[in-house]
Amino acid sequence: MKSPSAATGLDYRQRVCRAMDFISANLDREPSLEEIARAANFSAFHFHRIFKAVTGETVFGFVRRLRLERTANRLLADPRVDITTMALENGFSSSQNFAKAFRARVGESPSGFRRRKAGTITRKAGEAVSLCLGEDAARVKMVSPQSKRRMAMKAEIKEMPAWHVAYVRKLGPYGKQVCEAAFGELMRWAGPRGLIGPSPMFGLYWDSPEVTPPEKCRTDACLAVPAGTQVEAPVALQDIAGGSHLVCEFNLPPTDFSAAWDESFRVLVQRGLECADRPCYELYHDDCTGKTCRFDICIPL
Repeated sequence: MKSPSAATGLDYRQRVCRAMDFISANLDREPSLEEIARAANFSAFHFHRIFKAVTGETVFGFVRRLRLERTANRLLADPRVDITTMALENGFSSSQNFAKAFRARVGESPSGFRRRKAGTITRKAGEAVSLCLGEDAARVKMVSPQSKRRMAMKAEIKEMPAWHVAYVRKLGPYGKQVCEAAFGELMRWAGPRGLIGPSPMFGLYWDSPEVTPPEKCRTDACLAVPAGTQVEAPVALQDIAGGSHLVCEFNLPPTDFSAAWDESFRVLVQRGLECADRPCYELYHDDCTGKTCRFDICIPL
């Protein structure tokens, strides 16, 4: 891994372009996130967030869009092939899934699109059809940090301490419901022991929601505790590593957490910082029960 100062925003974009080229060259199979990240010299741990910060779309969304655009071109290039065959040959699980995705993207059915375009496109024998469905796959516009509505936040590199924490882990889709269930169990354990108060609380997130099934994503509700603290199930102990982190400070409604994560990784890319192969975490400065919540997103470097 490079040092935090070694990477640049341009370097990120060049490497993401290599990942996009690798995807384009392997649309006929299902390359893993690890393969795609490795092709661009990224660690897979935070690659999905970096890709979205640079391109404005997820890895899965990019793959699906390229397949959709390629299939649309082939619909016009070879009108003798039926739509179901075309969909299956281009990575869609069924013609129904293809038709649904196509209508959402283009605004009409594949058959309607083929009929409408058939009389307007002329080509020489063997010449590929050029069709623009939004951005051309070979010329995807990278997201400029200035092109997004910026959230009110402060970001700086800090040396964070190591934390010894008691935690409760829940599996399920990232979001308010799973997080509240985990913290509810943790607080029921910590309250009678007098541990709630000045001790910091954290939300630790282990998995990529793009590649891990939602029901298997791991959320740890954490509370800093003194060394030697005794726990029992469902509470366990772990250590959160210290060191250099990009710390992004927010004061937002609890419903805006997802946007805060996107903004934090845009800042990471803009500054050319390289994240470490460790989980990111949220550090809370209040109980988040009001209209807004004060919290930091901490990305290890």
